[in-house]
Amino acid sequence: MSTLTLNRIKNFLDKEFDGKIDLSNLSPNCSPEDKEKQFRSRALAAYSLSVEAFAEVDDAAESVTDGYGDNGIDAIYYDESRHNLWIVQSKFINKHNGGIDTGEIGKFTRGIKNLINAEFDKFNDKIKNRQDEILRALDDPSVKIQLLMAYTGKGLSKENLEPINEFLKEQNDTEELVVFSDFNIDSAYKGLVTGINSTPINEDFLLSNWGYIEEPYQSYYGQIAGSDLAALWDKYGARLFTKNIRSFLGSSSVNDDIKNTIVNEPENFIYFNNGITILGESIKKKPQGGSAKNIGSFSCKGISVVNGAQTFGSIGLLSQNEDIDLSKINVFVKFISLEGSKEGFGERITVATNTQNKVDKKDFVSLDKEQERIRNELRLENIEYHYKRTQEKIIPNDNNYTFEEVTFSLACLWPDVDYSTLVKKQSGKLWEDPQQEPYTSLFNTNISALKIMKSVKIFRYVSNEMGNRAIASSGRKRSINKYGNAFVTHIVCQTIPQKYWSETYHAYDEIFKSDLPLIVEGLIDKLHQLVEDEYPDSMIVYVLRNFTKCRNLKTLII
Repeated sequence: MSTLTLNRIKNFLDKEFDGKIDLSNLSPNCSPEDKEKQFRSRALAAYSLSVEAFAEVDDAAESVTDGYGDNGIDAIYYDESRHNLWIVQSKFINKHNGGIDTGEIGKFTRGIKNLINAEFDKFNDKIKNRQDEILRALDDPSVKIQLLMAYTGKGLSKENLEPINEFLKEQNDTEELVVFSDFNIDSAYKGLVTGINSTPINEDFLLSNWGYIEEPYQSYYGQIAGSDLAALWDKYGARLFTKNIRSFLGSSSVNDDIKNTIVNEPENFIYFNNGITILGESIKKKPQGGSAKNIGSFSCKGISVVNGAQTFGSIGLLSQNEDIDLSKINVFVKFISLEGSKEGFGERITVATNTQNKVDKKDFVSLDKEQERIRNELRLENIEYHYKRTQEKIIPNDNNYTFEEVTFSLACLWPDVDYSTLVKKQSGKLWEDPQQEPYTSLFNTNISALKIMKSVKIFRYVSNEMGNRAIASSGRKRSINKYGNAFVTHIVCQTIPQKYWSETYHAYDEIFKSDLPLIVEGLIDKLHQLVEDEYPDSMIVYVLRNFTKCRNLKTLII
């Protein structure tokens, strides 16, 4: 570890976070040396968030939770827009060849378990005071937990990594839910060089087949090679998207489609992809290439990708695969200069390019004739079925059904527990392709209005019962009640008397006054018992969206 490198990091932390780090919980008898050490460790935690999570400096500083009763957790930052919950342990190491105590890392992983189990009574006031925010993050199935080890050492030892790897293996099972990042002295110094999120990104670009718009705001457009975008991703990563409403979301159906086109149809990529929009403080055409439109070189200052983050990120990830030649794809890119623009114009572009005429895959179900048939049949029962997106806000009740609610109810009715698991895991998969399963399994000529009414009624009943239980409970019990409604509805649909589902049986309301309350109550209690017996160390939200675990739970219950 270079003394010069360490001193530069010290100076940066002292200057950037002076007066921003809360030290009020330190003992009055704390020596100046200990106070300085505490400040730098806390400042390092905040700095790591500004680099890795792109948090604003003030927000990062306020995220620090270090102090007595922190259970090894020195900072917590919830990035709601990017669906990331960052949990940091930090240690500023002054000594050459200094390392981290493995016991502290073990304390960190135990603290994370307490946090994800919502055991807030085990934490200090800094963490307790953020209970609502943390629960909101843990309640979102799309949120990834980002573990960040920030320290001024060269690397973690094998012993250091053992408790971390054990925790990751325990939580991730069949999918990556928890991610670990090693923010060592090299990462910290690189942050000084490339800058934290407020530092402008200045780069030159080569565009082929380019054109421009002069008025009212200067704009250039053209094609850029995928390999050039990959190089930019390698240099800056997701810091390119700090002004976007979304960062790169990793694996998703949309991003999987993008990567599939790159790999299998690179020549068609520019036709299938919407391209990228980049804002810049200024954009200048360089002399290289002259006025020829086949190739042009441009100098861009203060750039930010405001639309196309999923395209950019997907290309960046594929660049790690040496077998994929990204120079074969071209991406349409639009550069807009904000030089001389009115205040707020950049924000308007960001919003407009991400929202105007956006088509969701769910919108394509409106082309399915079965949806209109179901709508007409339900209307005869005095029920309005809303399967097309409108500006009208629909409140589901006895006379109004939404497409999502009907889909979830039919997924729970399906004999295979995988469909009800998808309700919690990735509900969009249920309607991703109206020409294929699972959509065609749920919506077809065999699905009657009566069957929909019965399944919706049970789904609503179970959801209401478990929702009330969630309000009255806490910790893991609360999470099971909050996330178990689809699973319990599925079990109910498979176990209630089969006459209920007969097309000739219309007295189905009777079951809600007789058998159903006891059946539901018993199944909820059984689910609580089995989850704690089978998966005591797993996060509840991920247990109930895991195919293997839900199949096992169903087998044990039935």
